[in-house]
Amino acid sequence: MNKDKLKLQISVGSSYDSAEHKIMLPNDDSHPYFINTSHFTGRICIRIKDFKGITPSGTTRIESSPYFEGYNVKYSIQVQGRFKENNLTADDIVFGNDFDKKINLPFGSSLGLKILQYIDPGLQADIYSDEPWAYSPLVYTMNKINLYEEPIIKGDEWLPSWPSSNGEHIEEDVNCPSEGVEFKDVSERKKYFENETNRKQFQIKDNQIWNFDFFNSYIDFNDVAVTLPGFKLGVLQYWEGQPVRYVCKTRGEKRDSSIVFFVVVFQLVEEEDDNTITMSKSEDIIKESNSYDVEEILSPENHPDIVNFTPKTGARQKQGHYEKE
Repeated sequence: MNKDKLKLQISVGSSYDSAEHKIMLPNDDSHPYFINTSHFTGRICIRIKDFKGITPSGTTRIESSPYFEGYNVKYSIQVQGRFKENNLTADDIVFGNDFDKKINLPFGSSLGLKILQYIDPGLQADIYSDEPWAYSPLVYTMNKINLYEEPIIKGDEWLPSWPSSNGEHIEEDVNCPSEGVEFKDVSERKKYFENETNRKQFQIKDNQIWNFDFFNSYIDFNDVAVTLPGFKLGVLQYWEGQPVRYVCKTRGEKRDSSIVFFVVVFQLVEEEDDNTITMSKSEDIIKESNSYDVEEILSPENHPDIVNFTPKTGARQKQGHYEKE
């Protein structure tokens, strides 16, 4: 496989079944992807800074978004939605990554996991299992949450207007009087929901309008690299062709025991000269030598800013079709 032809492709769906996933057009701020199931109604917008990857047939690549102006992040997963399951609490809904098979992890990964768990105390993970996973309570791990109660829901598929048609950032504001919760500061929200008892006391209701944004300054999906202060580590040799999958679901290590709300998949594909694409396979991924000591790179002594890191505070596509509002 030609490394120079590997391109990023992003797809979204309401389950683990890749056959029902739709390829996304990143940075298309005014046309988020629409999902409606018995469990969740929502819109999803994916943004990649300086995007160079694959887009849906018949679309033109959008390389960036006003969202990134003056904002030091490399990608964003922004969601607006309603969770329609009864009898759930904020502790039941998690967000994170899982994989279909073992990952070829670099030396020092266990230290990296400890750093992540320092940043996100709710993070639970088994990165060495046959099907590695890492999940955290959604209400805690999101960089920004705007959450409020809507008095009247106008139908099963109803959502208010999409708030970011021009790449606008959502403002942190959690206002749920029926749950006795009101926060306008990220640190206050995280401090409160870090407590498991508080998460379990917060009831999920279908009239709650959730807007949340998950973004990152360190992972560069365009170059398949992790960017740390003053350093960039290529991780293609560790990826082995597996998709990087973000999942929002209920708790449970086994997939068949969880309710899935949405799935976002970042996948490397090979773009041929005739613009066709080939899915990457682990045995075809190019192995590159790397002499860096990952444990030294991730050392808190070398990068105290990571340990002390605090996150900075339209149309619908339905069943593969865009429908104008």
